[in-house]
Amino acid sequence: MSEDLPNPESRITLKDGQVMLDRKRSNWDAHLALVQKLKEKLWLADYPVVLSRAFDRRTPSHQCGTARMGRDADSSVVDPFCRSHDHPNLFIFDASVLPTSAAVNPALTVAALAIRAANHIAQTRLA
Repeated sequence: MSEDLPNPESRITLKDGQVMLDRKRSNWDAHLALVQKLKEKLWLADYPVVLSRAFDRRTPSHQCGTARMGRDADSSVVDPFCRSHDHPNLFIFDASVLPTSAAVNPALTVAALAIRAANHIAQTRLA
């Protein structure tokens, strides 16, 4: 498994009430080189049959980056505490605020961000 790096050409849109995913692959050559190297190492370790299959558009996993986090409102949607730059009463704590998942399941990172943001809200907005 490798990381599909952020690509500004990828889009999620609505068309006739349906969510449309237009994902542009990135880092594909590096992925193929990694798969080949892994196969070579497994063959050397006496695994004669090694199968691999890339995910296709039907199996996007760990989508991130649609509402990126950052300090600059021109290049991000939420601040470091997951608060919207444009709508001060809106907080987003899901994987969309992460620029990338680093090729792993981001669930624990998302949980940590949610706890951090909730603590920030409790300490600054609800106190």
